[in-house]
Amino acid sequence: MNNLSSDWEKTLEIFKTQCDDKVFFDSYFSSLKVRDVVDGDIIVTVDTQWSLGEVHPFLSKLEEIYNTITSGHYHINLVVEEDYIQSIQQKNELLNFEDNLNADFTFENFVVGGSNRIAQNASLAVAMKPGISYSPLFIHSNSGLGKTHLLNAIGNYAKSKDPSIKILFTTSENFVNEYIQSLSNHTIDEFNYKFRHIDILLIDDIQFMASKESSSEIFFNIFNSLISNKKQIVITSDKPPRDLKGMESRLVSRFSSGLTVSIDTPEFETSKAILRKKIEIENVDYPITEEVLDFIASHFNQDVRSLEGSLNRLMFWKLVNGKDIHCIDLNFALDAFSDTYDKPHKNTELTVDTIKNCVADYYNLTINQLNSKTRTSNIIVARHIAMYLVRDLIKDISFIQIGHEFGGRDHSTVMKACDKVEKKLDKDLNYKKAIQDIKKKLL
Repeated sequence: MNNLSSDWEKTLEIFKTQCDDKVFFDSYFSSLKVRDVVDGDIIVTVDTQWSLGEVHPFLSKLEEIYNTITSGHYHINLVVEEDYIQSIQQKNELLNFEDNLNADFTFENFVVGGSNRIAQNASLAVAMKPGISYSPLFIHSNSGLGKTHLLNAIGNYAKSKDPSIKILFTTSENFVNEYIQSLSNHTIDEFNYKFRHIDILLIDDIQFMASKESSSEIFFNIFNSLISNKKQIVITSDKPPRDLKGMESRLVSRFSSGLTVSIDTPEFETSKAILRKKIEIENVDYPITEEVLDFIASHFNQDVRSLEGSLNRLMFWKLVNGKDIHCIDLNFALDAFSDTYDKPHKNTELTVDTIKNCVADYYNLTINQLNSKTRTSNIIVARHIAMYLVRDLIKDISFIQIGHEFGGRDHSTVMKACDKVEKKLDKDLNYKKAIQDIKKKLL
């Protein structure tokens, strides 16, 4: 017997000793059944509407006894048993919703690299222990870098471990639309019940909810309810919480209360791994040379979608123009992508800005990122290579001048960066090839 039933039986036993009429007690009170506790209300059922009228005058006494036993501050909500059962059936139907998960997005086919490892690890942790590890988990990045994939992977993994778990994947736009529809249909209670009884809520693109006061208000209440009940919330956005313009400060504060992680632009190695995974999934039955993968990973690595789209273009080009070609080499790929990338400009005068622009373009970064204090691995690599190339290709430029060109850095920082590049050139073939490719563009 659980504590709720035990405390209720004790309440009835004490009330029975205070009741003068045994027949009256046996007729109306002995059949009372405690059902649930909802928001501080003890749900108790009576067998008939007539019984409800007879018991109701004694509610305050029953509440006094029950609160004395439990040291609580509960109210008793009397419900006719037939109405209660019907209500439970209706609520069960409300929880019989589609989870909206994409079965193709799993941890198994999510390519992990330096740019997304922390986000993947955090996502796996919450999928293994929903509501315990990190709730809320907030994932932010530019579009197309894998946020939606990770949201679905969390849901699919948790569902595989416990098929009964209630999971919902939705965008914030769909949340707002469903909320508006519930207002129009006068079903806001059903809307609230559904969202407050989810075990794992996966919200994509939360930035859409900014400046929508009414939707933000109800989401704030649902958010608090789920967190207080140890449920899992995972949110994605194109910006970190502090940069969500138009979002209520109390919501931003809640988003920041769990764990916030980011996904960066995939570095060269991760880009190639993504391409290989795509080739494996698509069951490509003809070889594609390493030079081609290097070319795509270097020129179309803005995001995962661009990488996958470029590979789709290459395979379509093969289907249309390469029926007799049994291996995709670089010349074939250059024809396929001839109108989609900037060809190198020869015989232009080399300047610091020219080199920085070329390196930034190669690694899909901005000049501001190269000059910034950001310590993300792919930005550090690009920054060091840019410093090295400036020193190597521009005559008579000092370490002090280079440091000034890269955000006012100390000359010793530039010296260390150039030294690291030189040492790595002898050990890492991919690193060496990246520098050679950039030089080809410049010279």
